[in-house]
Parts: sequence; structure tokens; C-alpha cells
Amino acid sequence: MSVVPMSKKCRRKALALIVVVYVLAALGTLAFALAFRSQIGLCQAQLLMDRIQQDEIALAACTQACRLLSLDDPNVDSQEDIWSGWHALEMPQESTGRKLSGQVWWRLMDESARINVNLAPLDVLSRMPGLDQAAVASILDWIDKDDFPNPDGAENEYYASLSYSYACRNGPLESLEELAFVKGVTTEIYFGTRQAEPLEDLNDLALEQDRTTEEEEEGSVGLSELLTVYGNGKINLNTALPGVLKALPFLSEAAVDEILSKQQPSARKFTTLEDIEANDTFSTTDKIVLLQVAKFNSSLFRLQVRIQLERMSSICEYAAILERDGAEVRVLSWQRKLPHKSGNQDGATDPGQMAEFMD
Repeated sequence: MSVVPMSKKCRRKALALIVVVYVLAALGTLAFALAFRSQIGLCQAQLLMDRIQQDEIALAACTQACRLLSLDDPNVDSQEDIWSGWHALEMPQESTGRKLSGQVWWRLMDESARINVNLAPLDVLSRMPGLDQAAVASILDWIDKDDFPNPDGAENEYYASLSYSYACRNGPLESLEELAFVKGVTTEIYFGTRQAEPLEDLNDLALEQDRTTEEEEEGSVGLSELLTVYGNGKINLNTALPGVLKALPFLSEAAVDEILSKQQPSARKFTTLEDIEANDTFSTTDKIVLLQVAKFNSSLFRLQVRIQLERMSSICEYAAILERDGAEVRVLSWQRKLPHKSGNQDGATDPGQMAEFMD
């Protein structure tokens, strides 16, 4: 059987066909790549729009919080004031006039209900939940100006030896999140083990008046709830947390119970130092301790905003510190937290933001 050789014309046609097939394949691949890249671009644009939208909603909540603070009596602050508890924010309208679908809740908490870690002495830090002697020593080493470690503490030599090395602050903490860098302060110690309120549960407006104490809630309280880097070290007795009161050395259990009872609805609040001196429940030692640390109002407040848009599965959270000076309220710090699923623990902090504090 003989093979008939292809003519030059046929070979050219065959070669042209092969070239066309390769060109079409290349064009198809290029079109797919462009379409995929365009899809990524659209997703990025949507994420950016969502981020801008969430930022605007959070700022609206902040504006509402600032307004309530400006209307409140600054002389005495308690958990019965108009700013206290969870508040719902009415969802704003989009540029198209259509109302956004989702939920927005915000609350203010008195920052003077916490202990300033930069001013806290050894005996106070030693009574903080979860902190052992080594962790307390390391916190004090982080704050002090020298580079000589306390027994069981840690200074630059220790942090430089880590696989991800960084420098010790050797000065006052600029943000409470810095504690996550300190030797011995674990995630559990910092955040505690209590779970955040599911956003859907906040639809019950009765939660605005919920005064559940730490002991009645499941899980332990973390340092993030008990400490602050703001304030002059004075504590508002009308809002002080149980864990904060228990950390005060020489303050009796009866005194702690008495202060907490005054925080209950309809109870008469502390308004002056004379209220402490005239209280028969307090021993002489209790009065000495309280007269040194007590205050009855606040100029600093912690704002928490939680946003969940209907089209997004995660909850976006913002945190801010507001300072009230008479009728004027200004924002001292503003932070966007990492998104987290409903029911996960609150307080997830962006590691990138935490690293910025070390620069």
C-alpha cells in the first residue's frame, strides 16, 4: 500500500489550521484569565464598598453615642444613665433610597469602671484573674523604663530571643492590646472565656436594662474587661466591675457587696465622698481604701459597635474611646476589629493593628 504525499498546499492548510487552533486556545485562555481577573476586581470593589458602608454606619452609631453623652448629667454616672446598655441604630438608606437590611447595635461602657494598668501597683495586678507571679513581673517590666528584669520577669533580652522578635515597650502601654505581647499573658487570660451575646439576642430590648454581674455569666472575665490605659487611676464606684473591686487590696468582701448593691436599679448611688464616710457597712480600712481611689462620674467611655448586614455572614465590630468634656465629646481612639462569626468570642483584634503599636 503506497502513501500519497501531501502537497505543499495541503501542508500549508494543515499548518494554518494548527496555528488557528493554538491562537483560539490562547485567546480562550486569555479571555478566561481576564474574566477571572475582572471577577476578582468586582469582589474587591464589593468588599471595599462594604467596608466603606460599615465605616459610615459605625460613625453614625458613634454620633448617636456622642449625642447621648452630651445630654447626660456629667456630675454622677451610673448604669441607669441614658447612655448605658445596648442601643439599636436604625438602618440608614442607600443612595438608591432603599433601606439597608441588617442589624446595628452599640453600647457605651464607663472606662472609669476599670483599672489603669499603667498606674496599677504590684499588689493590684497580683489580684487580677489568671495572672501568676511571672506574668505580673513581666507586665511591670514591660511598663518600667529600665532594661533590668524583675525575678521571673522579662525584658528586651527575652523578647529578642523569640522566633518572632520584638522590643519591649519600656514605657506606659499605649493600647491595652499590647498586653498580648507580654510574656505570660495568654489569649485566654486577656480575652477571658465568656462568650459574646449573639447579635440576634440583642433584639430583645429588655437587654438594655440587663445588669447581670460577672458571677452570673458563664466563663471567666479577661484582662480586656478589667483593665484600661486611660484615666488617672480613680474608679467610679457606681459602675465598677466586681473583678475590679476584688482586685483592690484590703477591701473587704462586705464592702464589695455593698458597692455592687448600690449599682442595682433604683438603689441610691454614691455621689460624694461623704456617702462613703457615712456608710456603716464600710470598715475603717474599707473607707481608707475607697477614699483614695473612689470617684462618682467619668469623662472616658468605651464604645462598642456591632454590625451585621443581611448579605454578610460575619459580624463587623468597632471599638472606640470617647472623652466627654462638658457638652463636648471627642473620639480619642477608633479601631475596626476583625470580622467574626455570630456566637464567637468578642474582642478579636487585628494582629496588624497590634503590631503597629510596636513601631
